Amino acid sequence: MRHLLIFLALLVFAYPVALAQPSATGVVFHDMDGDGIRDDGEPGIAEVAVSNGVEVVRTASDGRYTLPASDDMIVFVIKPRHWQQPTTALNLPQFYYIHKPNGSPELDFAGVAPTGPLPASIDFPLYPHPEADAFRAIVFGDPQPYTIEQVDYLANDIIKELIGVENVAFGITMGDIVGDDLDLYQPINEAISAIGVPWYNVYGNHDMNFDATADTLADETFERVYGPPTYAFQVGRAHFIVLDDVIYPSSLGGRRYMGGFRDDQLAFVENYLAHVPHDHLVVFNMHIPIEYDGPTFRHADRDRLFALLADHPHTLSISAHTHMQRHLYFDASTGWAQADTEHHHYNVGTTSGSWWSGIKAETDIPHTMMRDGTPNGYAFLNIDGADYTIDYKVAGRPAAYQMHIHTPRAVAPADTALLSVNVFNGDDRTAVRYRLGADQPWMPLTKTEAVDPYYDLLARRWEDFEAADVTALWDGDAERQLPEFPGTRLPRRMPSTHLWQTALPRGLAPGTYVVEIEATDGFGRIHRDAHTFRVTAE
Repeated sequence: MRHLLIFLALLVFAYPVALAQPSATGVVFHDMDGDGIRDDGEPGIAEVAVSNGVEVVRTASDGRYTLPASDDMIVFVIKPRHWQQPTTALNLPQFYYIHKPNGSPELDFAGVAPTGPLPASIDFPLYPHPEADAFRAIVFGDPQPYTIEQVDYLANDIIKELIGVENVAFGITMGDIVGDDLDLYQPINEAISAIGVPWYNVYGNHDMNFDATADTLADETFERVYGPPTYAFQVGRAHFIVLDDVIYPSSLGGRRYMGGFRDDQLAFVENYLAHVPHDHLVVFNMHIPIEYDGPTFRHADRDRLFALLADHPHTLSISAHTHMQRHLYFDASTGWAQADTEHHHYNVGTTSGSWWSGIKAETDIPHTMMRDGTPNGYAFLNIDGADYTIDYKVAGRPAAYQMHIHTPRAVAPADTALLSVNVFNGDDRTAVRYRLGADQPWMPLTKTEAVDPYYDLLARRWEDFEAADVTALWDGDAERQLPEFPGTRLPRRMPSTHLWQTALPRGLAPGTYVVEIEATDGFGRIHRDAHTFRVTAE
């Protein structure tokens, strides 16, 4: 009897505690009049995923959900197929509610203000939006403007040619939306909104509050503008999972960051994947690339992510950050958890190229070629069911411009001249060949990981200019001032992972030659271009 009384006393004590466990509840509904508020007669939508950043639940038949609540929580709806979320006037999707009952202790860096107690119902409006299995998305890497002038570069170099683009479901920026100055979020959002499609955003290492003392606080301003840095949405049969993979402060000390994932993010991925059919495509979007090796990403976190995908054969991940372009393919020898498939990681080239550096063209915009010889631009992700292809579009050039061909302009018959072809979207699965005339046989080029000689030529122009005795340019006239050089120095050279080279034949007769190039990319598509060079008499 005594033990029973003790048990009952403990039960009475524990029961109010259980009741006090906070929860977030609400309804995902069909917003029939488009006002964002649930009115009488607007039905709930069943089987829609909703999350608090860790747990993922499906709405009931009446559209209602309930989730565990905590301080510093963002509740968000995961856009399902055939439905669309509301967007702001700047085309930013509105799919979340920020819950910070006490606010951030570091509001001096424009974090999220206190929101008070949880509302009685956190409701999410959706609108019918039929979707095909086949669609396109625009992918931006690192716009990264440090000044309002560089926002203008982006607008006139990239965005201008995308205004009114057709058959695009959405766009996404893969982090480093701005270059440390978070006040530039507003003007860059205004510029990108002109494209006219819903625009998602990934958190990058230049989008953080460097004064933050914890990783959970470093993204406060990003959250205020864009919402959760880890979230998901579905289009067609493709599921896009956005991950904040910037760990700051990191174990490296000081104001340094590291690539990786937190436990709560991996728990969210695991919980969401439980709702994803195995024959659907899963696309991860992050800023810092997952590498084969190297010190900038926590490989144990990558391996944990791969383990969660063991039963999902259709996957892709996309990053930016490096200001180069490359494709990585992971198999069992590099940590991938499936023996009969590979995981493709695409490190997209950047819209800002080499941080808006280089000589300004007649447009007054720097040519800003990346360190691996890739011109600045953006990508199209083309999805059809669980299959996909990727196109890279160079800013200001026709879509067919997929490679740069380089030789010396003039070659002596006895010289050994190098033919170099940089296939901007090339990878280990790309084959490149050439011929010197339609009546000549095709010959292969060899994939070589080396500095692009054309980029090297551009970089040396800066070095020659800086080394020159510039006072001699003015014939000793001290009254005249040397004008500012039109642009900024290109960054250091880096080996390209998509460069093919061969030695041109020696002993060619003097004259002008046309070298034709044919590149078959990793998706089986053929790209062609041509280049001329001259053989001299001596």
